[in-house]
Amino acid sequence: IYTFSDDLLPRSASVHGESIDNLLNFNFIIVNLVFVLVNVVLFWFAYKYVRKPGGKATFFAHSTKLELIWTVVPSIFLAIIIIYGLRVWNSVMTKEASENAIIVELYARQFDWAARYAGEDGELGRANVQFIESGTNDVGIDISDSRSADDKVVRNEFHLPVNRPVKFLIRSQDVIHSAYMPHFRAQMNAVPGMVTSFEFTPKYTTAEMREFPEVIEKYGAINETREELGKEPTEFDFILLCNKICGSSHYNMQMKIVVESEEDFNAWLGEQKTTAQVVGTESETGLAENKLND
Repeated sequence: IYTFSDDLLPRSASVHGESIDNLLNFNFIIVNLVFVLVNVVLFWFAYKYVRKPGGKATFFAHSTKLELIWTVVPSIFLAIIIIYGLRVWNSVMTKEASENAIIVELYARQFDWAARYAGEDGELGRANVQFIESGTNDVGIDISDSRSADDKVVRNEFHLPVNRPVKFLIRSQDVIHSAYMPHFRAQMNAVPGMVTSFEFTPKYTTAEMREFPEVIEKYGAINETREELGKEPTEFDFILLCNKICGSSHYNMQMKIVVESEEDFNAWLGEQKTTAQVVGTESETGLAENKLND
């Protein structure tokens, strides 16, 4: 871990990620201490009780004291690990959704991602695979739902505002995928036929992350290698990956994430087309009629 620490993830970019990292480090410490202790005792016993000329083994069938020691001691350690883990899990996963959270849907399919934002009404319209139309409605938005008119779907990259909670709703079109955002210490399966969710608050912008010493050092080494291979230099970006082996192009299923100020986020979101604009004038008229009916 020490030798390859430069190749590990940089500091957590989400508020809850610090508790996840602390839990992981705690488990590393316990596991390594137990590993060293057990192996020291193992080799010491092998040395102390090695067969010697004239030696005679002592045989006994049962020791209640020993049974208690090697049952109670591991149980205490496991209880500490499990209780600590459950407390962290509950603090991350079972809290109520924040009132000021923005809603972002992540839609997975072999082998790419799409992100859908709720419009000014703050609600996402209904969606189902039955409504998919190639080229205009790839994520299956129900255009008869009045809440769908101002939804916005983006591909290739999506943006998030810093220091504001983001509630992700995650769907899959085909097989089980996994929405994995490692720098935010966030992962949730995308399961066909159901909607899963995850919430976190980004605490660093992309620009801020690029200025941290460990990131500069890491990408300096990366770009040295790229230069040797005749490739253009690259820079740090947050990324959404699929963490399930979902098919032949699984390795390439990723999407860039940009974290920025709320002002820049609002300006970017304002430039994106709504569902009504993408699907067309005919559907837009139908959506307007549905709004009147509602």
